[in-house]
Amino acid sequence: MTLTDKRPAHGAAQRVEPLVEQFLGGRLPVRVRMWDGSETGAADGPLIHVRTRRALRRLLWEPGELGLAEAYITGDIDIEGDLADGLRAVHRAVRERGLAAPRPRLADRLRAAGTA
Repeated sequence: MTLTDKRPAHGAAQRVEPLVEQFLGGRLPVRVRMWDGSETGAADGPLIHVRTRRALRRLLWEPGELGLAEAYITGDIDIEGDLADGLRAVHRAVRERGLAAPRPRLADRLRAAGTA
């Protein structure tokens, strides 16, 4: 990840990144920008802007389509770029890595709760 301008080097994205990589079994196929301006993930991927801590909590407690849909509908996250491309990238990464859709363990949620 290359940081420029005023983006924090050790922000919310960097604190959540290890949990997401563990969950996905590798790097994010999309780019994520957190409420504090920190970013992680694929530099050339569609951007998911997590606008609030509430959005992160929602995604942690309801991972998958339901949490994402609720966060999007309430305006807690925005998606820049082609949404379909982003969803395809995530689906492809899940399929290639042979991932099921496990829920994050309680310990992982608690570790991320300090960020949310």
